[in-house]
Amino acid sequence: MSYGFQFTNASNVVTLDSEFSRLVVLQTGRYSSGAAFSPAIATQEPPLVFVRPDASSTFQYATISGTPGNWTGFSFIGGGAGSYFCAAFKSRPTATYGLRLWSGAGDLLFDNNTPCAQFTRTISSWTYLGASNTEQGLIRCNYTAVSPLDTGDYMLINNIGMDVAGLSRSSKLYCTWEYNNNRILMFAIGVTPSINFFVPVVFAKPIS
Repeated sequence: MSYGFQFTNASNVVTLDSEFSRLVVLQTGRYSSGAAFSPAIATQEPPLVFVRPDASSTFQYATISGTPGNWTGFSFIGGGAGSYFCAAFKSRPTATYGLRLWSGAGDLLFDNNTPCAQFTRTISSWTYLGASNTEQGLIRCNYTAVSPLDTGDYMLINNIGMDVAGLSRSSKLYCTWEYNNNRILMFAIGVTPSINFFVPVVFAKPIS
């Protein structure tokens, strides 16, 4: 940046800047196969929703409900219950005193009463575990990666509801959080799923 405000920590990492917003936690709470946002999230893009299940669970058909400027909640099939937070690269005016920081375009970048989140890791390389047939006559391809689940991280679910490319037709994507094996298991079900898998899984956690 050529002018404005910038804060650097003891490790010389920029933690606050007047040109770029941090990942801001907009809401936190508990979910059971989803949750409603209260109040609705007013961002144009869907908020990033991160979950941490209480027990081993499988997530499928994840959906962020609402419209631009009025996101009302999220849901999925399965997933059990757990904790969540939703975040965006935009702050909200919540503090009654302290510090607020706007960009040159007038966007609120920082409010000292709004907590932030930090991306912690990404899984982008997967091991193919093989395939099996479902009761419906479809093919299930399984993939996994070594990734500890005892770190307090939350998993982004926005891309879990998407279809993935197959050899001739798209396949449905599922994700299992396995506490017993301390890993994430992804699988695609379809007519012709591919043994190659490239969908990343992203983790983050709130910071104080």
